[in-house]
Amino acid sequence: MKQKILFTIFIISKKKTLQSIILVLFFFSIVNSQTTSVIQFQGESINMPNNIDTFEWNQMPSKTLYDNGYFGWLRFSEIPNQNIQNDLKANSLKLIDYIPNKVYLFYFPSLTDINYLKEVGVKSIIPFTKNLKKSLAIKNDDIGPWAIDGERILINLQYYKEVPSDIVISKINKISSLNILTEYKSNNIIEVSIDRLKIDELADISYIKWIELIAEPGLPEDTQGKSIHRSSNLDTQTLGGRNYTGEGIGVLVRDDGIVGPHIDFQGRLDNSEASGTGQTHGDGVAGILAGAGNLDPTKRGMAASSDVYVVNYVSSHLDNATTSLINNGDAQITNSSYSDGCNAGYTINSQTVDTQINTNLSLLHVFSAGNSNNNDCGYGAGDQWGNITGGHKQGKNVIATANVFFNGSLVSSSSRGPAYDGRIKPDITAHGQGQLSTDENNSYMTFGGTSGAAPGIAGVSAQLYQAYMDINAGAFPESALIKASLLNTANDYGNVGPDFKFGWGLVNGLRAAMLLEDGRYLDDNISQGNINNHTINVPSNTKQVRFMVYWNDPSATSGASTALVNDLDLIVTNPSSTNFLPWILDPTADPSLLDLPATTGTDHLNNMEQVLINNPESGNYNIEISGFGIPYGPQHYYVVYEIITDELTLTYPQGGEKIVIGSQEVIHWDAINTTENFVIDYSADNGSSWTPIATVASSTTNYSWTVPNSISGECLVRVKSGSFTSTSNEVFSIANLVSGVDVSQICPENLTVVWNPIQDATSYDVYLLGDKYMEKVATTSTLSHSIPITNPDDSFWIAVTATGGNNWESRRTIAINRSGLLNCTINNDISTENINNDFSTYSPLCDDSSV
Repeated sequence: MKQKILFTIFIISKKKTLQSIILVLFFFSIVNSQTTSVIQFQGESINMPNNIDTFEWNQMPSKTLYDNGYFGWLRFSEIPNQNIQNDLKANSLKLIDYIPNKVYLFYFPSLTDINYLKEVGVKSIIPFTKNLKKSLAIKNDDIGPWAIDGERILINLQYYKEVPSDIVISKINKISSLNILTEYKSNNIIEVSIDRLKIDELADISYIKWIELIAEPGLPEDTQGKSIHRSSNLDTQTLGGRNYTGEGIGVLVRDDGIVGPHIDFQGRLDNSEASGTGQTHGDGVAGILAGAGNLDPTKRGMAASSDVYVVNYVSSHLDNATTSLINNGDAQITNSSYSDGCNAGYTINSQTVDTQINTNLSLLHVFSAGNSNNNDCGYGAGDQWGNITGGHKQGKNVIATANVFFNGSLVSSSSRGPAYDGRIKPDITAHGQGQLSTDENNSYMTFGGTSGAAPGIAGVSAQLYQAYMDINAGAFPESALIKASLLNTANDYGNVGPDFKFGWGLVNGLRAAMLLEDGRYLDDNISQGNINNHTINVPSNTKQVRFMVYWNDPSATSGASTALVNDLDLIVTNPSSTNFLPWILDPTADPSLLDLPATTGTDHLNNMEQVLINNPESGNYNIEISGFGIPYGPQHYYVVYEIITDELTLTYPQGGEKIVIGSQEVIHWDAINTTENFVIDYSADNGSSWTPIATVASSTTNYSWTVPNSISGECLVRVKSGSFTSTSNEVFSIANLVSGVDVSQICPENLTVVWNPIQDATSYDVYLLGDKYMEKVATTSTLSHSIPITNPDDSFWIAVTATGGNNWESRRTIAINRSGLLNCTINNDISTENINNDFSTYSPLCDDSSV
């Protein structure tokens, strides 16, 4: 009937004007849209007709029935509000997963009242058929070699949590040519080997939710971090400075096996869940993340007091070692510098890591973004875009890290975004290339790639956890707050605003810690269709303000075209009633569009949104958070805000450093809205006089400095740009290293350390390795010192520093290792105290005739 009416109107309209024709075509589109909706899922178009008026449960295929209930897809006219969501739950009507555009995967009892569903806005119901359960690779028979098992293929199947695992196993075991390999009960996942011709039979089982190939096997992503990350500003090792070392935080190195032995992890390393020796990738990761620099103080990692747990990498993230350390609260931060696939989409692994974080709110997963740039991974824009490695990195609540050189320039191999659905990836950037980190057997090696960048972020995060805990009576922060703080305070690199190379920028641990220390954050909850307003005061003389809303998003449906589930919107209004919208990027699969700078607008892809305002007016700003689309509410969120009042801030050296004559040190500074070149000077007399170092371009924020021969404990560095100046907060030292450190004697009760004299030194400090760190055990003005010991066979690690006029102090020497008696003359080594034998029991060495 509708088609007849439309046809008649169209014939009449041919005699009308073009305007009439357009009107008719518009009417046709409205009627057609009211008849059916088209949903995109895995790149396919799924028709969902408006059939609720004629729908009956007996129209559902029997293969969608389980325990007198049906699994299927339904579409609402609008996303149901929180009251409807709560009412559905109260009536045991389960909305299992959200598929964007108002569509849910559901499980409803077979006697559910259709009229009730109409009342709450349901427009369409279709069965959840086997074709919707299979990943695109399986449907296209695109089976990678890692998933081939002879004549079978290796797959992960996911079943509904409403179904007991023993029922699932009993049913799938009836399929011939199927073997169960691994079962992850807590996540409703089973890994199986199956004849590919039996896939449809498996997918036909009503309580099978999703089938995909197993993840590609994990591969390590190999190829001067503390200062460029501003981590050294958090770990000053001075009495008056910040001393955030990750103490009390458990960090989990998920890598290639046992780490060490190495004294940089003395007393803090747990290898009990790891296996395999001889592999060194995990050693390099662990050193950047948490090395103490006991052997060499220049190799100190980000979180030098954290507790380090080591497990072998398993791509599922569901191995017993990983889940037990997370669920028991031993590990709060994990690092995985591994790839398993490229541009993998939102997979079971993506679901797993997002769900783990939503279950354990203090958990933070940190990943390398990958070293796969120059590879075309199917995003559609060539080999320079869309090559983030591994499904786990596509997670919304995790951090994927890009890789830069020590000067902040992007490494060409660092994987680039977007995520498969256009979201911003990588999330953030850190220095990973060409770092020196721990190796086995108390040595160091050159280490790099995004494998080296990710542990930099994990380590800085551990420092931020401690900063939060110090303020909040030892309570762990939610990882959402830490991630939001990192993203909102990152130094903007690449294009202005976020981009698909650097993410939100280069990590700035100092600014993130200051945000936490100053309490520049708030949190709240929001439901579908609601609007929350928050007031934040921006003080006068602010040079830049950044507002970010961030939320841990619920895990999405595997294979969803868009991973975002709950969609919040941010609008910032200044005191003059001007509205500001957040940054957005164009994710269109076109190289020129992907490389464009960010613009502003509404964002319906990402679970973070940022508004940045330069030279803002002072006063109260309104932060409007709206629940644009919240199919699973209420949604908890954080608003963090960054208020920058200084255009120029020197971040290294800041004071207390012990720098060696002739070494290369990278001076770092932060700059906001500066336009003139930077002039760099240093002083050896606490600012009474200054010596030029260099003048560099206005776009530069670091400089590699060859340290001069100026022995002093009153050194400063100064950076100037036009009228702006920033100087080291405190003095630092420049001096030579002590040389010739050795052990001249080890006796049962003492050990003697010797060394060469150093110019202008007035005293020397001797260090020994203690329970966790190198500890000062003696101070002397001579060139040797005897230290009491209890067992000469112990392993002794020894180092020396020197001090001199105007309080200069040299850097601690690289530790040397000695053990066992050495050059020790011991009186009365052996003596006879008593003979208890008769002479007749002795056997003479000579016979009686010997002379």
